[in-house]
Amino acid sequence: MDARNRKLSKILIGLLLILAGGVVIFFSIFAMGPLPVSKGMAAIYWLIFTGGMNVVGGIGYLFLHNRAIVLTLAGVLIIVNLIPAVQQAMSGNYFLFPMIVMLIILAVAVGAISLWNESK
Repeated sequence: MDARNRKLSKILIGLLLILAGGVVIFFSIFAMGPLPVSKGMAAIYWLIFTGGMNVVGGIGYLFLHNRAIVLTLAGVLIIVNLIPAVQQAMSGNYFLFPMIVMLIILAVAVGAISLWNESK
């Protein structure tokens, strides 16, 4: 993989993380509605936090060049995305579950591409 393709893959994955995180935030905020959030809706706060972390992670991935920091970022994103995924699977409420799974896959791709680019 030449340098141009590596740069394009990094830009694409970073922008996908930002876009998917923004969609999660958008839908999570509108899921709360105008009423105060009940105890059962506390998972929405995790989704908003997860979306925000993915936006910040996507921006960081676009500008970071240190392999150790990118791998740490990928690990943090995987853990942050696993929390609402497990929470939703246990409660039986699968609100935005496909988006969360896609974000987990993107976080794994961040780490895999970082390792693969450095090995070349």
